[in-house]
Amino acid sequence: MPTNPGRNPFEGNDSPPLVDIRYRNGLIARAVNPNQRRWKRWPKGDDSFDIMSWKLAEGKDYEIVFPDTPPMNSMSKRER
Repeated sequence: MPTNPGRNPFEGNDSPPLVDIRYRNGLIARAVNPNQRRWKRWPKGDDSFDIMSWKLAEGKDYEIVFPDTPPMNSMSKRER
């Protein structure tokens, strides 16, 4: 995935292609309209929903992909 250029790469395009976006927190949003996302960093500094990278979407169905995290019941009490 290309890194975020700090601005919408499709700015000014009335009908941009759908893209997949990876946020700082590891969450991936698939098949989103790039004109409906904030590409600049938030003024107060790093945020978990800063866009880190993007690529052209291969599908057309919106989807959220969560980062790999172990389920709570598989963690020992010491890790919780």
